[in-house]
Amino acid sequence: MVVKYKPFLNIGPGEFVKEELEARNWRQEDLASILGVSLKSVNKLIQNKQSITIEMAKLLSRAFGQSPQYWINLDTNYRLRLKEEDPKVKDVEVRAEIYKRMPVNEMTKKGWLDKNRDTNRLIEQVKHFWGIEEIDLSFMDRFIMPNFRKSEAFTQYNKYYALTWFRMAKNCAGYFRTEPYNQLKLNVLATNFHQYTSSSNGVKLLLGALNRAGVKFFVLSHLQKTYIDGASFFDGEKPVIVYTKRHDRVDNFWFTIAHEIGHILLHLKNKDDFFIDNLDDLKTEQEEEANKFAEKILKADKVLQYFEPLRKYISQKRVLNGADELRINPAIVVGMLQHHGWLSRRNLNRYKTSVSDIIPAKYYVERQIKKIKKAVNF
Repeated sequence: MVVKYKPFLNIGPGEFVKEELEARNWRQEDLASILGVSLKSVNKLIQNKQSITIEMAKLLSRAFGQSPQYWINLDTNYRLRLKEEDPKVKDVEVRAEIYKRMPVNEMTKKGWLDKNRDTNRLIEQVKHFWGIEEIDLSFMDRFIMPNFRKSEAFTQYNKYYALTWFRMAKNCAGYFRTEPYNQLKLNVLATNFHQYTSSSNGVKLLLGALNRAGVKFFVLSHLQKTYIDGASFFDGEKPVIVYTKRHDRVDNFWFTIAHEIGHILLHLKNKDDFFIDNLDDLKTEQEEEANKFAEKILKADKVLQYFEPLRKYISQKRVLNGADELRINPAIVVGMLQHHGWLSRRNLNRYKTSVSDIIPAKYYVERQIKKIKKAVNF
C-alpha cells in the first residue's frame, strides 16, 4: 500500500476566524452582530462544530475581505482530513487495496478465506495467507513470473490473481504426502505414460505412480482472469504438479500432466524454480521444450505416422482402431488430429469426456479445504 503523508495538525476554519477577530480586536458578539447571526452560531463556527455553508462563506468574505471560495475550501479540506481519520474510511481504503489484488469473494466461495465482514479479521487472514507481518501487498507489483506469458488474446488477464492462485498452491502443497522423490521412477513413468491414457482406470493408476515416484499432485481450481491450466514447482525436496481443471476434458488432463512432467525433468533445477502454464499460449523456449516432451511421451509422432495415409478419410472407426492399436486414449488422438488440421475441431469431440469424476476425491483441494487449512496452518 502507498504511504500517504498527512499534515501534523488539521487546522479548521474556526482558527482562521479567530485570527481575523484578534487582528481587528473584535469579540464573538461583534462578529455575530456584523453577520446578523446568533452568538451561538459564531461560537459553533469558531469551534469547527458547524460546516460553512455557501451563504455563510459569502458573509465571511464580506466581513473579512477574502473570497467565498476561500472559506469553502478551508472548511472542505478540514472535514475531508477528519474523514481520513475516521476508522470506517480507513477500513474502506484497506479493503479496496486487498480486493484490488485478491479476488476475495471468489476465494471465500471456494473456502480459501473465511467469510466475514470485519476488516481486522480479513487483514489477519490475508497476512496469514501470504506469510507477511504487515498488510502491505506492494510486493506483488515487483514479483516477476518469467515462466507464465499471456497473449493479447487474454486481455482480461490479472497478474495479481495469478500470483494469488500460485500462493494458494504453495500453501496447500505441504498437506499432500508421497514417497521420497525418485527421478528414475519418474523417467520410467514418462516412458510408459501413453499406456496409462488407454487404461479404463488410467487416471487413478497414473496418480498412484506419481506418488510412488515422489511427485505430489492435487487439483486446485483456477481463479477468474488467470487462464491457468497447471503448474509445477518444488515443495521442499519433492516436485509438485497442480491441475486446475480449467478445461474439464480428459485430453486436457493428459496433456497438462505430460507437460508438467516435462518441466520437472527438464527445467526444475533449483528449489525456487516454478512454471505456471496456460496451454493455450505457450511461447517461451522452455514451454516449447515441455510441449515437445509431452508430445513425445504421448506418441504424437506415432499418431501422425499412423494417420498420414488416411488424412483425407479420417472417420470414427479409424480413430478408434488407431487409438486401440497405438494404446492411446481416443480423446488424445482426436486432439492431435485437430491440432494439426487433419480433423475438423467440430468432429468427434464426444470422446473428449469430462475428467472430474475419474480423479479421486482425495486429490481435490476444495473438497477438503477445512482439513488442509488446519493441517498446514494458513
